[in-house]
Amino acid sequence: MLRINQSIITKAINAFATTEKKISKIVNDARAEQNKAIDLVLDSMRAACNVPKEQFMKGNAATNPAKKQVAEMFNAIYEAGFIGKKSAEQYASCFWYAFGAGTSFNRDALNKKAAEKKAANESNDSTPKAGKIESTDRKALDATLSKAIKQARLLGLTEFAADIVDLCLEALDDFKESE
Repeated sequence: MLRINQSIITKAINAFATTEKKISKIVNDARAEQNKAIDLVLDSMRAACNVPKEQFMKGNAATNPAKKQVAEMFNAIYEAGFIGKKSAEQYASCFWYAFGAGTSFNRDALNKKAAEKKAANESNDSTPKAGKIESTDRKALDATLSKAIKQARLLGLTEFAADIVDLCLEALDDFKESE
């Protein structure tokens, strides 16, 4: 005997859809605010640049004090639990990309650049590359999920990749994203 009608089910589904839209807006607004804060750091770094940009950007965090300071800032954000370790590294790279390009900070800048490069190099082969799975183990699952996360980032889908990482960390004990 049916106890609920379709109207009630539809209302429940619509509530989820409405909530997801609200969450998406809140996340987008928060990220825009974070990007503005990083833009202030970018502006300060540009003001501190007293030599040609290429010279100012030479080296890495071990050899360049400016790069070290930026890496430490993103590491502090990671250590506070707001982003993952990989995100901290990616954000630092995006910071220097924006610095060199003279643009605003965009956490997806390198992913979009890589996706554009990949799209330009890809053939139009629409044959799926994934095969069927007969047996597996936990290590193979972690490798597959890591590959999916990497693919999402390359396609510029950083929010999707972050959602996958969050789900993996929450649902899988000792999940570690492989290189």
